[in-house]
Amino acid sequence: MSGIRKIASLAVLAGVFFIVCGFVAAGKYPAGTSVNGTDISGLTYARAEAAVREGVRRELGGVQLKICVDGEIFLFRYPEVNVKTDMRAALAAAKRGGAHPLSKKYYLVRGESVLRGICDGFYRKSENASLSFDASASEPFSYTAERSGRYLDGTVLERAVSEALQGGFGEIRLQTVRTPARVTLQKLRDMTCLLAKFTTRFNPAATGRAGNIALAGEKLSGTIVGAGEEFSFNRTVGDRTKKNGFSEAPIIFEGDFVSGVGGGVCQASTTVYNAALLAGMEIKEYHPHSLSVGYVEPSFDAMVSGKNADLRFINRTGAPVYMVCRVADGAITVSLYGKKSAYTYRRESAVTEVVSPPEPEYAEGDNAKLRAAKDGLKSRGYLLTYKNGVLVGKKLLRKDSYAPVRAVLPAKKEEEENGDLSSRFTIS
Repeated sequence: MSGIRKIASLAVLAGVFFIVCGFVAAGKYPAGTSVNGTDISGLTYARAEAAVREGVRRELGGVQLKICVDGEIFLFRYPEVNVKTDMRAALAAAKRGGAHPLSKKYYLVRGESVLRGICDGFYRKSENASLSFDASASEPFSYTAERSGRYLDGTVLERAVSEALQGGFGEIRLQTVRTPARVTLQKLRDMTCLLAKFTTRFNPAATGRAGNIALAGEKLSGTIVGAGEEFSFNRTVGDRTKKNGFSEAPIIFEGDFVSGVGGGVCQASTTVYNAALLAGMEIKEYHPHSLSVGYVEPSFDAMVSGKNADLRFINRTGAPVYMVCRVADGAITVSLYGKKSAYTYRRESAVTEVVSPPEPEYAEGDNAKLRAAKDGLKSRGYLLTYKNGVLVGKKLLRKDSYAPVRAVLPAKKEEEENGDLSSRFTIS
């Protein structure tokens, strides 16, 4: 019996040995086993995983993500670039031995935020060109040039990064997209071209009249007539009163020259009228004088008076029209600026009849108001239209009749009637 017990005891010990040996063998990888090119033969599971991880980490140290945008370079390396693998699955499969690859998916840590930051760094909003209008300046317009905008397409960048990370880390080269400004400097210059300029002259020694012309010019200068808007001379200049700064000067009233507050303002309105015609404005209201005037051709005057007679025009150019008025050295000049046009205009005045004045009157007394005779006129005003320098139209604008002026002379003296004219001469 003792022999049988010994054999049995040996058998139990042998079983325990094989179980222990089997457990140890199961805790290590068989010979010839590798994961992702890292030999893990004979390593425990924990050490094998650490070895494979170290191999992956060494691989990461040798890769970089390079993004080049408009010549500016962005470099990303580990740990900014990392990788996701199926390491656990590969290590489990490797328990059977053999070589096992790793499935890898590289990624940029906090990639969405990083790429958004790159895009934000390149973003620039476009800025339109701008202009400043100062009618008192020698050059009434000053300009600020436009600035193009730009942006980096985030979708394109994200796709390129994804392809680079999974396709061998090739260099990414991208260009920003330019966004032009809607309003350019050239466009503003084309919208502020000189459309017309017209000048009339006056006697600066007639201080009351000259001052009224200068004041009207000051109130006119700097006016902006928007697209489709109407210009009113009376609304712009205001009442011709002493309270509004105007002085007494000769005016035409009921066919005669008399003194009145605001005399000379009609020369300002006439100058505006002619500039407006030459700029292609649509004239809505004008009034001729009862007598012809010396500062403009017949049928091109524009009288204004209180609230009953105004000068009005509408801007049909589709863009603002800017008015600059200069009064200096006995001249008033009105310039209109606006949208560049292929059309230009020329005025034509035609006198169709001259009306002789009636016989003169004779006034007695030293305080008699004398005046010279003046012919009356009948006239027509035409506007000629040119396109790119070629005449394309001639339009009759108006027909006018200007009354003659009867002369008022000093009464004849008795000696003159008797033929004794010696008192009219001085003998030296």
